[in-house]
Amino acid sequence: SYIDDVEFSAEDATRTELDYLIEVSRVAIAAGATTINLPDTVGFTTPEEIRAMFQQVIAGVADVPNAANVIFSAHCHNDLGLAVANSLAAIEGGARQVECTINGIGERAGNCSLEEIAMVLKVRQAFYEQDSSINTPRIVGTSQLLQRLVGMPVQ
Repeated sequence: SYIDDVEFSAEDATRTELDYLIEVSRVAIAAGATTINLPDTVGFTTPEEIRAMFQQVIAGVADVPNAANVIFSAHCHNDLGLAVANSLAAIEGGARQVECTINGIGERAGNCSLEEIAMVLKVRQAFYEQDSSINTPRIVGTSQLLQRLVGMPVQ
C-alpha cells in the first residue's frame, strides 16, 4: 500500500437518499477508504438532520470489515448560518473529523469556522468528550494574519 489514509467524500451527502449514501459508504470502506466524509455541500441541512444522518450511516456500515476503524468526517457550508452548529451535531452523531477553515473562509457564505469549533470543543469538552489538539492561544494571531493576507475582515 502506498497510502495509509484514503478519504471518500460523498458530494452533497445531506441531500442524498439515505439508502444510497449508506450503500456507497459501504462500498468505499470495502475498497479501503479509511475516512468517510459526509459533506453538506450547499449548506442546506439542519443540526437535527445531520446528526441523524451520521448516526444512520455509521450504523448502516457497522458490519463492513474495518468499519470500526473508519473516521467519519463532516464538511459543512454556512449558507444558512448553521455550519458550526451542523458540525457539532455531526460530532454528536459520531463524526470524529470536522473539515473547517480559519475564519470560516470558503465559497459562497463560507465553511465551518475552525476557531469556533476549536473553542466549543475546548470550553465544552465535558459535553463533547473530544479534543481538537488545536493550540487555541494562537488562534487570534492566525486569524489576524489571514485577514491581512486575503483582505477579508472577520465578521
